[in-house]
Amino acid sequence: MQFVYTFPKVGQTSEGAHTLDWAGGDAYSQAHAVNVNRAIAYPMVMTGMLSAEECDRVVALGEARINAPATIDERTDLASRDYRVSDIAWIEPAADAQWLFHRLAIAFAQINASYGFELVGFAEPLQFTCYGPGQYFGWHVDIGVGDTAARKLSLTVQLSDANDYGGGELQFHGADPLPSARARGSATFFPSFLAHQVTPVTSGLRRSLVVWAYGSSFR
Repeated sequence: MQFVYTFPKVGQTSEGAHTLDWAGGDAYSQAHAVNVNRAIAYPMVMTGMLSAEECDRVVALGEARINAPATIDERTDLASRDYRVSDIAWIEPAADAQWLFHRLAIAFAQINASYGFELVGFAEPLQFTCYGPGQYFGWHVDIGVGDTAARKLSLTVQLSDANDYGGGELQFHGADPLPSARARGSATFFPSFLAHQVTPVTSGLRRSLVVWAYGSSFR
């Protein structure tokens, strides 16, 4: 890749003045080998990650947990609760849900062959999310303050049939629509720094599973 300006090594003299060192090279118009992965700018859809029967099992897991209005915790970048209106339940890795954690681990490994992120695992339970009429989640990114800064790869699994609700589109800023993401059992993966939203549901009920894979900070 050709660079119009290459960063030097910046040092400091004993008098406090800055020194710039290009190791004998020129600051301008140098070529450098850079690994470019264009996949990280876009979401990816894995159709049929879960079967209809498995979607039913996940819904049963979510509905067996305590549901509550979604909050934004300490995410000051998400403003007030009006920014997000939905109901969620957290699926811990209890005995009835361990199969799901294993399935998700396999899916993350498969899709991460394209993204190439250094991932460690799930630092949070799985989020079972329900959007009814008038509910939505405005534009946001999944990376936030505190531990959520270590979120690297996000996932949304469609649990409802596409005909079970109206509206509720998962959209990504600057990306084309993803009609295949609406199919039941489809999994949409995306880097956690991509801006996205769920548009207001106009009818019915949209159920989804939301998961975040964590790892060391991007470098």
